[in-house]
Parts: sequence; structure tokens; C-alpha cells
Amino acid sequence: MADPGIMPSATSTLRARAVGKGVMQMTLLRPAFAILIALFGSTADAGPQAVPRKSQAGFYLEGCKDFLAGRSNFLSGRCVGAVEVLDDLGSDTKLFCPPETASTLERVRIIVTYVEGVPKRMTDGFGLLANEAMAKAWPCKS
Repeated sequence: MADPGIMPSATSTLRARAVGKGVMQMTLLRPAFAILIALFGSTADAGPQAVPRKSQAGFYLEGCKDFLAGRSNFLSGRCVGAVEVLDDLGSDTKLFCPPETASTLERVRIIVTYVEGVPKRMTDGFGLLANEAMAKAWPCKS
């Protein structure tokens, strides 16, 4: 036991507080660390991941139909934008080879017809089905 006549130094008091504070912080962080390990540490295969609704073919279909009907809105613009991006990517990858004269309207019409023909796949990604539709309509000659 310390001599009652001797006062502890300020340095030793601060050091003791810092150590106590560190122990307290570590105690509080343990549950958070355990949760992170449980969430991200699992190596189990959860199977195929669901496509988010905003990327599903069924979600895009409404906007594509609006575009075909001549309605201009956010969803029709989203459909056309996606089709144009896929068309640009397709020309680089040669997944499909539309004629030079093929319009965006024709592309969207082909995609809508294809997607409506596979109703069980409405939750698949729009890009996947759109690529399949255009590859079926305009296969590249090998």
C-alpha cells in the first residue's frame, strides 16, 4: 500500500485513467467486432443472390412499354438509357450485331417482346434479358 504521506504524481494518475479508459473502450468494441465477424466471416454459400428490384426486367418493362407508346417519363428514359448503354457495350463485345439502320425504338420493341415471352424470368436482370433478346434478334456472324 502506498505511504499516505506521499501523493501520487499527476503522470501516474493520468496513465491509470488512460489504461482504464482503453479497457472500457475495448469492452464496448467486443460485441461490435463479434457482430462483424458473424456477418462477414461466414464462408457458407448463400446461393445465387437476388437481383435488386430496380434492376429487374419486370421493373424496366413498364418504362419500355411507355417508350413504345410515346410516353416520356423517368422510367421510359431509364429504359432507353439502359438499352443504349447495352447497345454500346454489345458493339464492343460482339454479343449481338444489329444492322446500322436499327433504331432505339426497334431495339426496345424486340426487348419488350422477348421479356414478355419469358414471364417466369421477370426477376432476372434487365441487362441479361435485353442482351439475350438482341442476340436472338441479331446474332453476329462468326
